[in-house]
Amino acid sequence: MLNEEWNNPIDITIEQWIGLLQDQDIMMEKDIKLLKLIYASDEFMATASQLAKRLNMSHFAPLNSQVGRLGKRIVKRLKIEAPKEKHGDGYDWWHVLFLGKSTKEGYYWILRPELKEAMESLYEVSLEDNFISPDEVDTDNIEELYEGASKQVYVNRYERDKKARKICISIYGTKCFVFGFDFEKKYGEAGKHIIHVHHLTPLSEIKGEYKVDPKNDLRPVCPNCHTIIHRKKPAYSIDEVKAMIGRDA
Repeated sequence: MLNEEWNNPIDITIEQWIGLLQDQDIMMEKDIKLLKLIYASDEFMATASQLAKRLNMSHFAPLNSQVGRLGKRIVKRLKIEAPKEKHGDGYDWWHVLFLGKSTKEGYYWILRPELKEAMESLYEVSLEDNFISPDEVDTDNIEELYEGASKQVYVNRYERDKKARKICISIYGTKCFVFGFDFEKKYGEAGKHIIHVHHLTPLSEIKGEYKVDPKNDLRPVCPNCHTIIHRKKPAYSIDEVKAMIGRDA
């Protein structure tokens, strides 16, 4: 039936989801890939058909089976009860991981809020961090890249240090360090807090443990300037980009 919703609660905390995401006996590589692909979708939801297309699969049935098996493993590990079927006597195993709703486009899987927060905590991806340029990522060390999704998600722990980003912005503000563009001044409320944060130390030079120094290692730059900075390797310096547009270094 159209416009039905599945929103039964389940007793799984954010901390438990984090543990499950790290448990290789529960979460296989293909499961993590699928969850990240849903995370990358608009409003954190997608139909099995949409996901199958993005994964170059001929049919969505294998995804249904995959999610069902994953739900069973989670329930068994945590010793909890799965959500009951709406129209039957069994269990909705997919509903262990997702909320859901039916539309004319199909049945949407929607990441449970606790699972979404666990992914943000563990993989350090968030909506705010979508403003970080993909060119900032060291492409030799990209953990996941999904083509065909409504967004592209690059997972790199050095890029996703939200605390360092906030400290950088508290020091330098949100104006572009190259030519002073201010999103909020130009676009009003819609532009508030929008800025990229550029690493002065190239990611390719970061080895092992690395603690970002927000004052000395980071600078706020607009997306256009950030793209130009990373048009070559090694990247252009901020002063070089300033010189391109005739601003004093």
